[in-house]
Amino acid sequence: MLASARRVNTAARTDDAETGGRSASGLDRSRRRDWHRVAMVRVRDDTAEFPPLDAAHVFFNPELMPYCMHARVRERGMETIRSLSARRLADYLSTTECVELNIVNYAVEAMLGRAWVSDELRAEALAVYTDEGYHTLMMERFRHAIFSQTGYALARAPSSTMARLRHLCGPSTAARYTLAVVCCAIVTETLITTTLRKAGASDQVYPPVAALMLDHAADEGRHQAFFIRFAERFLPMLDDAAMAFVERLLPNVMMAFLAPDPVALKRDLAAVGIDDADAKSILLESFDITMVREQMMTAAVAPRRLFERLGMTCASAFEAKVARCRIDFTEH
Repeated sequence: MLASARRVNTAARTDDAETGGRSASGLDRSRRRDWHRVAMVRVRDDTAEFPPLDAAHVFFNPELMPYCMHARVRERGMETIRSLSARRLADYLSTTECVELNIVNYAVEAMLGRAWVSDELRAEALAVYTDEGYHTLMMERFRHAIFSQTGYALARAPSSTMARLRHLCGPSTAARYTLAVVCCAIVTETLITTTLRKAGASDQVYPPVAALMLDHAADEGRHQAFFIRFAERFLPMLDDAAMAFVERLLPNVMMAFLAPDPVALKRDLAAVGIDDADAKSILLESFDITMVREQMMTAAVAPRRLFERLGMTCASAFEAKVARCRIDFTEH
């Protein structure tokens, strides 16, 4: 049984609105030409020299690391703050590499096997696949350049975000696992542009880091548009059982990507010599749960609007989860 006609009709109207009266194939051809001119894999120069670090430079937006502004962290000096920011950047790189290879490109491979995927959509999906592979290379080169120029090693480590996603996707049949990974890709690719722009959006961020984030965001903005179009065609095709599975899964996936991670944050503080009891106290005093909830809702605007347009309940379920969200730094 197909999902509701209301979802199908909504998707069709959105497709019409996007094309502005042009044929879909003509629009896709235009996008492919644009990709050759602007995709990072085609145009980015990653051989530029990195400037010296200024005294105030950090590697991640301080607004996303409120614990760095805590008095007991500041009193340890700028080196501690910068080291914490380097750990946040390293975690971002590790998580992004895993997401791009194990979620997004896995999802693209699954898409390519579907009979309804047109030649134009297939070509655009392969462009996304190529971008994501390049992004992992871009970040690998970036790790080496940062170490060479600044002495900070952005160590690769297991991603707690990926662990949460594997837990959500794992206990299911092969078909359900693939569907779950496709849903994770839809979420991350509609969230990530906002997240990237925020991560580098501070005058304190070391300029090569800010440039990397903006370059990545430029590609991901196009990926967001692609995954929205894909979701609008794909999700209404699901039968009722698959749609019920997706509706249950998506709010949890959105939370996995957006909720603060107490384990990772305490690990970072421990790495700069702050003991567990002090770390718990610093984190409890640094995070305003009202602000965290607002940030999560803002970051999730694009997927929430997508799911609402498709007549799905997961957007309101996510909002309810955010409203109940607590950050417990005492049990980890």
